[in-house]
Amino acid sequence: MTAAVSASPAAVWKALARRLSQPGRARMKVFDADTKAYQKTRLITDKLPSAMAAVYLYNQRRTTLIALDFDSKVHGSEQVDADVERARSWLSACGARMVSDRSTNGGRHLLIPLAIGTTASFDELQPLLRQLKARLPSLDITPMQNAAEGCISVPGTPCRGGYRTLDGSLIDAVNDLTERSAPTLLPELHALMGTIPASPAAARTPAPGKAAHTTGSGDDERLVERYRWTKPLPADVVDFASKGTINCPSEGQRRKAQRSPHKGRKKKRRNPGCFDSPSEARMSVVFHAVLRGHSLADLRAASRPGQHWSGLGDSYRKKYDRKADDQLARDVRQVLDYTAVLAAETNRSAHRFNYPQGGIDGGSRFGDWLAYAWAWADHEFSGSPLRWTVRDVFQALAVKAVLAGTVKAGVPVVGVGGRSLSLSGGLMAPTTVFEVLRRTRDMVGSPIVLVRPRVGREADFYALTATNPDGLRPVPRDRVAVRDVHPAWSILGRQHRFIHELITETGLTRPADIYAAARVSARSGQLTLAALTTAGLITRVGRFVGPGSVSLDDIAAAHHLDETMAERIARFRRERAAWHDWLALQDELRGLAAPENASDGASAFSGADLADQDEYLAAVLAHGPPPAADEPEPPLPRLQNRDEADAIELLESLLGARVLAGPAAT
Repeated sequence: MTAAVSASPAAVWKALARRLSQPGRARMKVFDADTKAYQKTRLITDKLPSAMAAVYLYNQRRTTLIALDFDSKVHGSEQVDADVERARSWLSACGARMVSDRSTNGGRHLLIPLAIGTTASFDELQPLLRQLKARLPSLDITPMQNAAEGCISVPGTPCRGGYRTLDGSLIDAVNDLTERSAPTLLPELHALMGTIPASPAAARTPAPGKAAHTTGSGDDERLVERYRWTKPLPADVVDFASKGTINCPSEGQRRKAQRSPHKGRKKKRRNPGCFDSPSEARMSVVFHAVLRGHSLADLRAASRPGQHWSGLGDSYRKKYDRKADDQLARDVRQVLDYTAVLAAETNRSAHRFNYPQGGIDGGSRFGDWLAYAWAWADHEFSGSPLRWTVRDVFQALAVKAVLAGTVKAGVPVVGVGGRSLSLSGGLMAPTTVFEVLRRTRDMVGSPIVLVRPRVGREADFYALTATNPDGLRPVPRDRVAVRDVHPAWSILGRQHRFIHELITETGLTRPADIYAAARVSARSGQLTLAALTTAGLITRVGRFVGPGSVSLDDIAAAHHLDETMAERIARFRRERAAWHDWLALQDELRGLAAPENASDGASAFSGADLADQDEYLAAVLAHGPPPAADEPEPPLPRLQNRDEADAIELLESLLGARVLAGPAAT
């Protein structure tokens, strides 16, 4: 199948530079040709820089991005490609979403966004980076070893002899940086590498809380069942535990390869999960075993000579002799101290941290819009089961607008596909999302306006409006949070969500007050309370209700919704790839494929560029809401070309829009 046309460097830079930059760092470092160093700084803009540019990796010694820099100068491009594939296999197995690129000299980057709402400290990353470096000869960890000035160049940026080229499609890269990695990424990497972070999670939690996460005492202490990891042990962990062998080059072989990278290179690649030394291998086995509920007594029994994990025992005995058991006990204790709290955080839905109590930080604009959108759905779909589905779709739109949208003429605008919305909507069927959008966007007073239908690989673009022709009173803001819908509601029923939130987050306890706040009949409310009580999500005490002992994460874990989420993401990727291949074939058949190096930096599909023009969107939204009292009046549209004039004419004929002013004089 014909490959899709690559996006231009200018388009790649515009889409990714700000997304890869750390929050709060609006400047980038620019390469100085005279000093051969990144010494100058400039504001990050949508315009492609004329020189090599890099974004900062830390802000206040914390980061939302792991940047892996693979250098071809010493080891060659062949080693770089092999190391990138090894790293990619580890990261993928641990729940990472990745963006990768390559330079003209064969160097490559892997850029891994941490989960939404998650950051990592400079100190806790260093042991992990050193372990990765020990296993990946071409990896240069220097950029992430400088908390103040560490930086990484961005896909699309100029480099020697050309530009950094994005691997894969720009749409996939944007999706990866928007949806981000699983919250389990870092702990799973630590377990795979056999390292304990410098600042373990246990240290951030008061000691009394640990007792709730373990059971038993002494040699029989272990994690309680609800917090254990359930996925199978990695093959390399099982191999070492049973045989005690590591299929990696010796330290001497590795040094020799580094001195002579182009001579005597082994064609056979190392195993994807091989360890750097027996020390890391032992700790990895203990790490994984404890996370799956094994105690010190279990490990002792399993590692005796002749038992199924005798390789682990042999390794301890070879290293520590008569003190082998004491060292095993210390390792188990160290891992338990770390995992006692960590396990509670990581054995959850893959998108657990998408559901913070207060919602993600997107400013009041998006919460205000969602409050109106919910009120509109309540009014238009009163008495209909579709009411709750519409609410969830609107909530997913608000989340995507915060994470990946823009504000044009005072109105949020977001381009997003139905499949992505289905994930943020709590594992909703994509067909349901498409139907809700199609049905609601043309209704009177709808909070969404389709400003640009999907074109080729680009998604529909929606404006989030609040025209409110019926004078609806928005839902109280304290009952609205901009966050992903928890996937557990795909199991429990979406009609129960709002009442659950009124009880657990708003604090309502009287059923009559709850029914009134939710705008449901007493009968419907009673059925919901019964369902929530049965699930353990709420509890009844006399005539009052309150939060129960079971959480939504517990429901998700019991139904393995993390696996469902991962499977659905993988399926969506396959479907998207097939669609892009088909479009590329059609482009080729029609002779529409753009030149590989477009001089003007425009991509083959310019719809997104059109949607980003302030003047165009101001025209599209001319009939929308007036600006807020504290916002200046947006400028009137200036029709710069025939395409914009045609778009306005189409909106006039189909939607009844009217132009408030003609083109400005030039």
